[in-house]
Amino acid sequence: MTPRWWMALRQEWPLAAGVALLLALLVTASSGAFRGDLDGLPLALGEPQGAGQAGAAADTLVLPVRPTGLTVLPVRVSLPDEADGGPPWVAWVSRGAVDEVWLEGAGWRSGRGDFFAPPADDGMLPSGYLFPLPGDLRGDATIDLHVIGSEREVLRVRVVRADAAMRIAQLGSAISASVYAALFVLALLSLSLYGAVRDRAFLRFFAAAVLALLATAADNGHLYALPVFGIASAWRGDGIRVLGLLFLAAVLPLLQRYAGTALAMPRLSRLADRHVWALGILAAVCLLRVEALRAVLPGVALAMQLVAAALGVAMLVDAGRRRVPMAWSLVLLFALVAVVSLVIEFVAAGRWLDPVWLRYGGQLVLAFAAAVLAVGLVSRVGQYRDQRDQDRIARAESETRMRREAARADLNAALQTALRGVPETDLAWTAYRLMLDHLVPQVPVAFAALLTRSQDGRDIDLVVPQASKTAVDAIVASRLLPLKRHAANGIPLQQPVTAAGDRGVVAMEAVLPLAIRAPAWGVLLLQRTGGEAFTPAELALAGEFSRATQVGIEHARSAVALQRSAELDALTGTFNRRTIDQWLGRGFAESVRSGQPISVLFIDLDRFKAINDRLGHGCGDACLRAVSKALHSALSEGDLLGRYGGEEFIAVLPGRGGAAARAIGEHMRLAVECLAFEWEGQPVPLSASVGVATRLSGDDLPAALVERADKALYAAKHAGRNCVHVAPAVFS
Repeated sequence: MTPRWWMALRQEWPLAAGVALLLALLVTASSGAFRGDLDGLPLALGEPQGAGQAGAAADTLVLPVRPTGLTVLPVRVSLPDEADGGPPWVAWVSRGAVDEVWLEGAGWRSGRGDFFAPPADDGMLPSGYLFPLPGDLRGDATIDLHVIGSEREVLRVRVVRADAAMRIAQLGSAISASVYAALFVLALLSLSLYGAVRDRAFLRFFAAAVLALLATAADNGHLYALPVFGIASAWRGDGIRVLGLLFLAAVLPLLQRYAGTALAMPRLSRLADRHVWALGILAAVCLLRVEALRAVLPGVALAMQLVAAALGVAMLVDAGRRRVPMAWSLVLLFALVAVVSLVIEFVAAGRWLDPVWLRYGGQLVLAFAAAVLAVGLVSRVGQYRDQRDQDRIARAESETRMRREAARADLNAALQTALRGVPETDLAWTAYRLMLDHLVPQVPVAFAALLTRSQDGRDIDLVVPQASKTAVDAIVASRLLPLKRHAANGIPLQQPVTAAGDRGVVAMEAVLPLAIRAPAWGVLLLQRTGGEAFTPAELALAGEFSRATQVGIEHARSAVALQRSAELDALTGTFNRRTIDQWLGRGFAESVRSGQPISVLFIDLDRFKAINDRLGHGCGDACLRAVSKALHSALSEGDLLGRYGGEEFIAVLPGRGGAAARAIGEHMRLAVECLAFEWEGQPVPLSASVGVATRLSGDDLPAALVERADKALYAAKHAGRNCVHVAPAVFS
């Protein structure tokens, strides 16, 4: 009988072979694509000036670790004296981890490139900085390359035709995209394999693949263009270093699990565990960005990488001796990764290879190593399948209980959160909808419906899924009276459902009454296809959900009533002073922000004290209620009215200037003057004085606006009452 691991290995070999073939083709194509006519015009680099001890040779600028500052590199090039009709000349600078890079010449300056904050016009997966040269640039010219940054980098400068620069960009983007695609596919593969066998080795591979993807994207500068990951740019080069260290910290436990090092070589396993902690500590130190350690961190990080590579190779050699699948292939690949790391270090210190391979060579080898390691992990699939089946049965009941308990807590939390700020008329509908959304995943049903009926016409009909709405409407129409009786009984009911003319059971139905105050009533209707009955636990859960929902509705209604009583004046029903002050503050801030006007009107009843003294406080209270209604009728939607104290009212008019506010003030005065108010059969003439003020450009606080409106009201009183007075810019 063929072993399961061999069958799985044979199934996964096409994927690994395809990835290897793709990377091999990229290596072959890229090795020739970055040479030849893409090198462009001959360049002569001058002596770099500025921060650090930068060096330059041929067409390459070498930047050491240095304090953040400007480095200027003169680039001398001889351009054709006459236009030849070909594509324009551009300067191409290989992509490096610099804060800013740009070109300057005699009377011109290019746009700026930024590794950590790439502009939108860089396109997808940029592989360099492209700077168009002026069309009138001819003959011998000197172009100054300006670089701001602090990381060690190697930048290659080329002057090429625009079409050649496009080919360079496309090739670099193709390599990056292929590496990303390979790592992404391997991460998804490992995640799917974990779902199949529940082996944590695949989760560790997933974590390592994701970190490899993030680290390579950060090293290429592509990570910072993503909205969420752009925050990593705050750590600059230290962020790239941290992702690389975290990747190594994820790889070592993966190799331990793959090679079985914990049982075969416990001492080596303990060394690997300690090194994982050391990698994590170094990553944390890098995140702190200690300036005194900036010069030594790259060297320490390289040493840690080499130690990690040595530990990984040692574990893989031991696995190869024990004939673990793909172990010897991984030994060669991990040794190659270590060699590439050393080459990168030497290239960064001088100039051995093209900087293109400084960035992409290690990434290609890394992607290929990940593919081979994935093939080796596949051999573990068969031996965990049986164990997974046994564990799944044992966990099913406990998970169901835990899931239902979590659903109860989630429903209560969702009710508390979702019902805040909901209008009172929508409270019940919102709460019942939340209940169905939380109940249906816990109790398998063909449909769940919630029905309420009330005398005020606020009936609720909710069905999940919505596709069953027609069938539920037919059931309700034919059984409305029986459902109402079940609701009145208050006892849950479960019964079989049979098709017309057929004695067989086609579904099971449960009817649970809702605790709604009479004369309103409501039921929760659940139906499950087939003859499987609802369990007592399922019915109890549905009952708990309905009771919790009803309690949530009552609490929300109480909160709305309490909030309303706290915001309104008890006598007139308008906003009280505290609330109107809050709305005025919001409207004033919005007016300052948007530049729109805002006006305030103070309305004071004339000779109101005489009415109170002559006809009593009962008449005064009735008078205030009638006046508040008259004032409110003169306002439009969006305007606010409140009682400021005694017989004084205030109106806030967002978006209204002085002329419009004066017109509204006049309408309010006329509304009070024309008010036919009587007390005990005796007509009581009323009038009001109105003060108007509009926000001035120099007003920073609403208090100044209120003060001028109050002074305008005072002026209206002194002008004979029953008139409208607009505040001037300055009161004498």
